[in-house]
Order: sequence, then structure tokens, then C-alpha cells
Amino acid sequence: MQEAIRFWHHHLQRDQLPTETRRSGAKIERGLLVLLSLLAIVSCAGAVTALMQVRSLKSELTALQRELLPLKERVAKLGQIEKSKEASDQASGQNNQPSRENRAEEAALLLSREEIQLVRDYIKPAPLVDSSTAPISVGDPITGPTIPFPSALTEKISKLIGARFAIRNGAIVILKKDSRRADAVLGPN
Repeated sequence: MQEAIRFWHHHLQRDQLPTETRRSGAKIERGLLVLLSLLAIVSCAGAVTALMQVRSLKSELTALQRELLPLKERVAKLGQIEKSKEASDQASGQNNQPSRENRAEEAALLLSREEIQLVRDYIKPAPLVDSSTAPISVGDPITGPTIPFPSALTEKISKLIGARFAIRNGAIVILKKDSRRADAVLGPN
């Protein structure tokens, strides 16, 4: 009887060892299976989220393209309108030369007697040699070289800053900054 108990006891001990090692191996396998399952679920959720983001970005892009097309058409129309206005302005500009001269006369440079005398003191034109040429008046176009006013004179008369002058037929012709027309004419003394 003791021998049978010993045998049974020995058999139970032998069965317990492999079962425990089997159970620990099974636990590791189950843990890895759970970990891989969770990883697969998380990656699937991330893929679904990324797919949804891509779809929403595509829909936004198509909406923006739909909005951009009418804007491009408007810009093209405005460009055509601007070109037509420039063309009509150039055409009317050639027809309205006298009105531009009137505007030049209205915007003529006005100098006081003291300022005129200062200009004459600084600039001494040569005496008139040929009186057969027509005198220059305000608003006439000026061709040829012009000379900037001396800084000593522009310090005293601030209206002349950036202005230039030329001498024609013994007269001092003053041109405002960026002008090619006579803005003031100081005749010979």
C-alpha cells in the first residue's frame, strides 16, 4: 500500500511539473496573442483615421478648386477691362492734348517777386541773340538737356527742390520734378 501511494505520489509530482511549465508557456503565448491583437486593432484604427483625414482633405481641396475657378475668371475679366480702359485713355489722351495743356497752366509753378529775383541772382542767362524764334510759355514741352537748381537756391526756395531749369531764348524755363513741360518761365530782364 505504501508502495502504491508512493507510486501515485511520484506520478502526481511528475504530472505537476510539466503542467506548470505548460501553463507558464501557455500564459506567455496568450499574453503575446493579446498584445498582437491589441497592436492589430490600434493599427487598424490608425489606418481608418488616416483614411478619413485623406478623404476630408480631398473634399476640401476640390471645394477650394471650385472656388478658385470663378476667381480666376474674375481676375481675367478685370485684366481685360483694365486693358480696354488703358487703350481708351490713350486714344482719348491723344484727342485731349489741349485739356492737358490747360491742366499744366493751372498747375504752373507760382513764384513770388523775391523768389524770382533770387533765381535771377543765381542764374544768369546769356543775352538774347536771335529774336525770330517764338517765345516759350508755360505748358510748352521742353526738349533737350536741363540742369538741376543749385542746392544753395533750393535751400532758400523749397518749391524748387527736385526742379530743373533750362535757358531758352534768354529766358529761364523752370520744370518741376519729373516734368517735361515748362512750369514757369522767367523772361529776360
